[in-house]
Amino acid sequence: MSDTALKHVEYLTNTIGPRGSTTPEEKKAHEYCKAALEQLGYEARWEEYYSAMSGWHPFALALGLMTLAVIIYYFTGRSLNASMGALAASIIAVIAAGSFFLQLLKYDNPLRWFLPVARSQNVWAVARPTGAVKKRVVVTGHVDTHRTALAMQSVGLWRLFQVLTNLAGVVLLALLALFVYGIFNSGLLLRDIALYVSAVLAAGLVFTLQPDFTPYVKGGNDNATGAAAVLALAERLKREPLANTEVFLVNTGCEEVHHYGMADWIRRHARADAPGASYLVLDNIGGKNSDLNYVIEETLMFPQKSDAGLIQIAEAVAKENADLPAKPFVFRGLDSELSTCVHYGQKALGLLNFDPKTKMPPYFHTARDDFDNVDPELLDKSERFAWAIMQKIDSDHELAL
Repeated sequence: MSDTALKHVEYLTNTIGPRGSTTPEEKKAHEYCKAALEQLGYEARWEEYYSAMSGWHPFALALGLMTLAVIIYYFTGRSLNASMGALAASIIAVIAAGSFFLQLLKYDNPLRWFLPVARSQNVWAVARPTGAVKKRVVVTGHVDTHRTALAMQSVGLWRLFQVLTNLAGVVLLALLALFVYGIFNSGLLLRDIALYVSAVLAAGLVFTLQPDFTPYVKGGNDNATGAAAVLALAERLKREPLANTEVFLVNTGCEEVHHYGMADWIRRHARADAPGASYLVLDNIGGKNSDLNYVIEETLMFPQKSDAGLIQIAEAVAKENADLPAKPFVFRGLDSELSTCVHYGQKALGLLNFDPKTKMPPYFHTARDDFDNVDPELLDKSERFAWAIMQKIDSDHELAL
């Protein structure tokens, strides 16, 4: 399987290259995936949608608005309009903090209404079983790549980013409370406290504004490996169709800007075409120096858990296959399409691999995420692990729809 996938990884990484969300290169990658599926005899579907062009913009705008609220609160505190200044700061803070948390929780929010969007697409096909459909699996791997974000350029910066993410949420709520209190109490000390606390906002702005001034990465591991594995599994399903499990093979777009592609596919098809499906999210599955993992939980401030039944299946597959020693992993600091599947009420399991020392996917969002740093052996194990899970689902009579 890895030979097939490696050819796809090499083409996506070296021939197409960086594939930023909503860019022409992302579209080329989807055209390639569609052609590959059609060459295998599938009826490949092409679906377009509008997506944000950056996953950082909503957070930067929220932090920027809260900084404006601090400025208003501080400089009106020494005037006759102190209470009105605190009221204005409170109104702005409600919008900023509300949008920040709604964005984290994957809900629409006011600040997203003012940010630019562009067209993107998903490509998908269906592998039919030999018998009656009793179960459904959705296998997904996104084709787009991220920029060289400051937060991922070293282990230290990654850990600082995780601390700042949680601290920013606390600071936003604390400042909102301070502004509301300031409507009734015009003490100057409160203004000074707000100004000092806003240093966290300044640090957050550095991390959220910087990425969009940097180039896109080639994305050999993130996520040419996952996208290629979907195509490799599609080929295997042609040779070895499952008995009673219908498999949806989905190459999504715009994962790197908050999973717009996965969200669009679920909204269109989860009820109409794939009710009760189990989702397997393939992402970062071939980076050198990483373990074979399955994600039991991922957290971007708020935890999202993989389906307990799918975790049990992954555990059983790892025990039954000595050559596939997969380990459970808790992903801290960012999230994958797993969290979007869970948000929309779908049963899902994340298949991502991590460096055991750094607790990050190898070369995550750095210029070193290229074809040379893809491990063919790990990619092969990751594909076979996904395949074994699909077979286990197919053979487990308790999982029937």
